Amino acid sequence: MKWIPLFAVLLIFNASISAQDINPEIFRKNVDVLYTAADAGFKSIKGEETGTTEDGDKKYHSTRKVSGAMDVYIKVDGEDTHTYIAVFESKDMKSAQAKMEQMAQIIFEEIEEKGFARDSGTDMSYEGYRKATIEFASDNIDDLGHHPSFSIGILRGSNPPVVELEINEPLWK
Repeated sequence: MKWIPLFAVLLIFNASISAQDINPEIFRKNVDVLYTAADAGFKSIKGEETGTTEDGDKKYHSTRKVSGAMDVYIKVDGEDTHTYIAVFESKDMKSAQAKMEQMAQIIFEEIEEKGFARDSGTDMSYEGYRKATIEFASDNIDDLGHHPSFSIGILRGSNPPVVELEINEPLWK
């Protein structure tokens, strides 16, 4: 009987650790560093190869972890395109949506002056097939391809909900 209160406290403590909050000030600094790293192809933060993703792409350690993320890595696909991926666990869908909105807003505020715009897109791997995007504001594909891009979505079917942040290097290097 004495163990029930201790078990309850440990369960609450574990839940609070696994669903970390984002520190907005640190996250802003992370966005600046990650934008610069993405613009240069992630060379400054790409560590050693650690295996492969579920899709068979190469997976590398990242020397830069973003505030609140439970895991980060750099994925390199068959065309040698580098993508920084950070995953954030949430307690429930409502907190995941709030976290997604908070991250999208901070990213937009940090890089808006560089000519970026905030929008939304569709992606089959995300809840409701929706994701937030922050990309260079241009209708010209050549202009878009010379800049990094950001997308944020809640992974479909994840329980507890997982928010995924992807930062793509410029397509035209």
